[in-house]
Amino acid sequence: MINTEKIVFFDGLCGLCDGSISLILKFDKNNILKYSSLQGKSGQVLLKKLNKDLKEFDTVIFKVNDQVYTKSTAVFKIIESIGGWIKVLLIFNLFPTKINDWIYSKIAKNRFKLFGKLDNCDISKFNIPGQFID
Repeated sequence: MINTEKIVFFDGLCGLCDGSISLILKFDKNNILKYSSLQGKSGQVLLKKLNKDLKEFDTVIFKVNDQVYTKSTAVFKIIESIGGWIKVLLIFNLFPTKINDWIYSKIAKNRFKLFGKLDNCDISKFNIPGQFID
């Protein structure tokens, strides 16, 4: 796996995830984050290492060095990393993780119904060389 400090692993077929990556890219002005779909090689290696189902992509995963964050904690850590007015969303981090993860899981379970499912993961549309891993 590529030795990158901060990597966002996301479901490459999820409309919500795709839109979220677009939003993150707008705030990540210093290009400090790298991105990889969970369906890609690096994503599959990480899922295997975490003993997760290789076909279950129900959480964003944020890897910072050797630390791995999932669900709402990953979302808050990503927001902390990128800055901008989006940091106002960190107010929700005041709720217990158990509640935030419950909400996250409900949205994740229904994400295709609510936001659609893509035919494939097309990272070329982001047109940012070096930011996307496989």
